[in-house]
Amino acid sequence: MSLDQISVGGRFGVLAIDHRDSLRAVLAPDDPDSVRAADITELKRDLVGALAAGATGVMLEPEYSIPQLLDVTLRAGVGFTAALEAQGYAASPEAGPTRILEGWSVEAAAASGAAAAKLLVLYRPDRLHGAAQERAAAEILAECRRVGLPLVLEPLFYGLEGPDDRRGVVIETVERFAALDPHLLKLPFPVDPGAETDRSVWAAACAEITERCHMPWTLLSGGGDYRSYRDQVQAAVAAGCAGFMAGRALWGEAALAPKSERSSIIAEVVAPRLAELRRITG
Repeated sequence: MSLDQISVGGRFGVLAIDHRDSLRAVLAPDDPDSVRAADITELKRDLVGALAAGATGVMLEPEYSIPQLLDVTLRAGVGFTAALEAQGYAASPEAGPTRILEGWSVEAAAASGAAAAKLLVLYRPDRLHGAAQERAAAEILAECRRVGLPLVLEPLFYGLEGPDDRRGVVIETVERFAALDPHLLKLPFPVDPGAETDRSVWAAACAEITERCHMPWTLLSGGGDYRSYRDQVQAAVAAGCAGFMAGRALWGEAALAPKSERSSIIAEVVAPRLAELRRITG
């Protein structure tokens, strides 16, 4: 199973636009349910239509963009990754193990034309719930292998007691999930860039990830500041990271702008950012 449809020369420069509940919360923090499905699809159509050609692939989901964007919006030759996970995980990360969205499946993702599937797993290696999450990820990975669809696995920490805990949690998480042998890991930056400013510490932490990964790994953006994310990508790639899968840090301002200003912000702000990140990844 190959990831060639969402990478170039083994490098990943992926536009992540598979957000659902988290996007509603950004667009209308006081009343997320007020955001119409049509508005979410329109935003995604604007972003993908303008930016996909400059990316190695895009990340979509089966509620607002699959199949809605699988027309002239997503240009021929641009591969897409299909999110599998159900929503609602952020409100109560230990309520139960990660599951596939109801009415969706690995087979349905493959039938939609996806080049890969993606599974977000909220995870803490030091919690009892972690074992259930590892089992759930292993079961879904096995299904992906049966169907013949590569899996991008995204284990993401939650509820850290402080910034000093981040590195240990991320590194142990990498060890646990690399052992499952996914096709690609999508990971958070291993240190808190706001609390730790020593770039040599950044480099060492990213190198620890690379040492533990026998598969490629990419850096997620986590909705932070673009300049900080750019610097994180630079440090991670220098330490062996295979690229980025960037969401709100890349296009957040366009999402929040009035519709009348969106296209100009995408062209003048977001597209140059994507090009810059692609130059960094090589």
